[in-house]
Amino acid sequence: MKQFLRSPFFNHSNKYPILKNIRSNHSKIKTLCREVNPICQMQKRSYSSIREDSKMFTLSDFIKENNLTPVYSYENLDLDITRKQILRETKGLSGIYLILNKVTFDFYVGSASTDRFYARFSNHLIYFRGSKIVKNAVKKYKLSNFAFLILELFPEVVTKENNKKLLDREDFYLKSMLPNYNILTEAGSSFGYKHTELDRIKMKSNYSLERRLQIGNLNKGKSLKPETIEKIRNKALLRDRTNIKLSKEFLLNMKTNSKAITLFNLDKTVFGEYNSICDTAKAINCSTKTIYRALKTDKNLLKRRFIVKHTPPFGK
Repeated sequence: MKQFLRSPFFNHSNKYPILKNIRSNHSKIKTLCREVNPICQMQKRSYSSIREDSKMFTLSDFIKENNLTPVYSYENLDLDITRKQILRETKGLSGIYLILNKVTFDFYVGSASTDRFYARFSNHLIYFRGSKIVKNAVKKYKLSNFAFLILELFPEVVTKENNKKLLDREDFYLKSMLPNYNILTEAGSSFGYKHTELDRIKMKSNYSLERRLQIGNLNKGKSLKPETIEKIRNKALLRDRTNIKLSKEFLLNMKTNSKAITLFNLDKTVFGEYNSICDTAKAINCSTKTIYRALKTDKNLLKRRFIVKHTPPFGK
C-alpha cells in the first residue's frame, strides 16, 4: 500500500503528469478550434440588440430615416448644463417627446402636458421613476449614450377637456413608429402588451412607408417659429398665474367659511385651538383626511393621542 502511494500517479511533486498531458492536449484543441473557427472564441452569449451599423449610424440618420422634424434635440444628457437647457427651453410647453438610445437606436415615445417636459425627462432618465425598460437601458448603456427629442408641440394649454387630443397625437406616433421601449399599445392606457419582434417586423413592413409619409407630412410647412413657441409658453405661464390667484382666493374663502377646531389631550385638557382643519393638520403633522375621519367617529379619537372637536361658536 505504501508503494502504491509513492507511485507517480499520486506523487504531488510530479504535478500529476497524466492530468498535465490531458490539459495540454485540451489547450491545443482549443487553440486549433480558434484557428479553424473564430466563433469558438466567444465565451459568452450576447443578447444585445445593438444594430450592426451603429458605429456609422447617427442621431441625424435616425431623424432622417424616420422622417422626423423635432422642435428640440438634446444630447450629452449627463451634463448639468444640458439639463438646465431642457428645463429652460421646455418651460410652459407641452407635446410629444422621444427618448433615444444612441447605441442600439431603440427608443421610447411619450407625451407631456403643459410644463411637464422636464418632469418626464428627469423621471425617466435621472430618477428612474418612469419606464422600467428605459431605466434598465440607461443603467446598461449610460446616460451619455441617450438623446431627448421634442417631436411636436401641442398648441394649446392642456386641460381635462383637450387632453384627449394630446393622447391622440401620442397614439399616432406609437402606432406609426412602434417604439421598442414602449409596452403600452395605446397612449394613456394601462391595458397593453409588448409586441413580439416578429409582429413588429410584419407591422413595419406593412405600414412603414405610409406611416413615415404621414409623420413627414404631419408638420410639413408648419415649422414653429421661435416667436410662436414663446406665445405658447407665455399662454401657459399666464394660465398658471391665474390658477395661483384663483387658488389663493379659494383658500381664503375656505378659511372664511371653515369651522374652528379644538384639540384635547386624552385627559380632556386643551392641547390647542385652530382656525381650520388645515391649520390643525399642519400643527400636528398629519393629513386633513385623518382629521375628517376622526370627526366622523363617535369618540373623535385622533392618532391615539388627541380628541378632536369642532369649536362651538362664540356664546354657545
